[in-house]
Amino acid sequence: MQTQEDLPFNMKGHDKVNDLKKYWIGLISRHRKLDTEIKEGYAHYRPDQYIKSLKLNKLHLKQEIETVRNEVGDLLNIISKP
Repeated sequence: MQTQEDLPFNMKGHDKVNDLKKYWIGLISRHRKLDTEIKEGYAHYRPDQYIKSLKLNKLHLKQEIETVRNEVGDLLNIISKP
């Protein structure tokens, strides 16, 4: 049986979940800002390379968002086990 001491970074499970949640919310915010920047880039005829760079950053954020979401799910499963 896993205990809270076995969790990553030697943090209590709930603290780790809360920290990941805050980080996840920040990623979502940055992702939305990039979406707005991309739309503005198209509206103001920014160079394709600029928009491509924004889209690549947005993709990396999306991947990180999914990674964090999976980590939170895994931690919640560990915490909820008796």
